Amino acid sequence: MKRNGGEVGMNKKYVISDLHGQFVLLQLLLEKINFDDSDELYVLGDIMDRGPNSIDIYYFIKSMDNIHMIKGNHEIMMRTSLMQSLKYNDLDDERNNAYRLWKQNGGYRTVDSIREYLQKDCITYSEYYDHRKQFIKELIGFIDSLPDYIEMDYQGKHYVLVHAGVDPDKPLVKDTDPELLAWIREYFYMSPCNPDYTYIFGHTPLCFINMDGSFNIWHDPDYGNKIGIDGGLAVADKGQLNCLCLTTGEEIVIPYREGQQEAIEKRVQEEEERLHIYRK
Repeated sequence: MKRNGGEVGMNKKYVISDLHGQFVLLQLLLEKINFDDSDELYVLGDIMDRGPNSIDIYYFIKSMDNIHMIKGNHEIMMRTSLMQSLKYNDLDDERNNAYRLWKQNGGYRTVDSIREYLQKDCITYSEYYDHRKQFIKELIGFIDSLPDYIEMDYQGKHYVLVHAGVDPDKPLVKDTDPELLAWIREYFYMSPCNPDYTYIFGHTPLCFINMDGSFNIWHDPDYGNKIGIDGGLAVADKGQLNCLCLTTGEEIVIPYREGQQEAIEKRVQEEEERLHIYRK
């Protein structure tokens, strides 16, 4: 990707989380920040489920060397369900206990996305069976390749990028149980943790943390060493995609509604009208 206008080669670092299938919002964000080949984007898990375009996000992230992802609890649920689906020979067999949990958390939307990608209704069942088995193994391999967290020193701070949080009783991140890294909530963000680290996390929609009930990026008012960025795309249509620029401290917001069909059709219409005027 090339930057359109503005300074080139600024090497900015950005962090987002919990896209939940909202591929259009991701593209709108990258356009808004003029994301460049010299920039880096860190995605703190949960690209899957609830929204309509999980597989599009998956392939896009795989294709980008400067986008780095860690696994979230939705990737973990998805992996467990997919492993069982190989046994039951279907993505959504109700005998699959892991699928029932995944389904309750929006996994059925990812199943729909997979079937659409594999063109289930356009090929023979034997072809679909072979493609599905291969694709499931591909997805499992991708999830297995994702780290549980990322630590880095940047601009004088030691950052811990994690999906949900860490065990506050363990000063080193590597000592936290991987399950906790993907699932923990209040005990993490209400605890002091390591004062020498700055933790950036997703997982918990910020309407449940912010005193005003908003989805805006949360900065720990008590200990000053945690930043929550989950804008609630999994919660409701009032959510937003939050993005934090570690380089400048800028906070970028793309409202949920801007990535939905009505807004997309409106932008297309406006562009067609603009081109019509230009051609006159």
